[in-house]
Amino acid sequence: MGNLLIRAWKNKGAILEGVKNNVFKKKHIEEVYNHRKSICDSCDAIDLSGKHCAIPGTSPCCGECGCSLGIKLRSLSAECDLKRWRAEVSEEEEDAINEYLEGTDGGYGEGKI
Repeated sequence: MGNLLIRAWKNKGAILEGVKNNVFKKKHIEEVYNHRKSICDSCDAIDLSGKHCAIPGTSPCCGECGCSLGIKLRSLSAECDLKRWRAEVSEEEEDAINEYLEGTDGGYGEGKI
């Protein structure tokens, strides 16, 4: 349990980003989520029962790292521990994108990100 807490603390920025993106959904993030989800759905490490979830009740999750897929797959700065998909941007780049999008309709209109 101690290792999970240390790992969560080190990744708190990506975790908060994923939680925020799960609550306030945006088109471009959902596209990344759907692509990553298709990869995870075919992975042997996917845990549909929640047995290996770091936080109980957050399945499906990754059996390798214990992360909730609903959160991790929506964090653009997160990467797969098994190297099946990479981070799209750094945490700093994600912050800049989100600041820009706060002044738009979230990427749903013409000419938006």
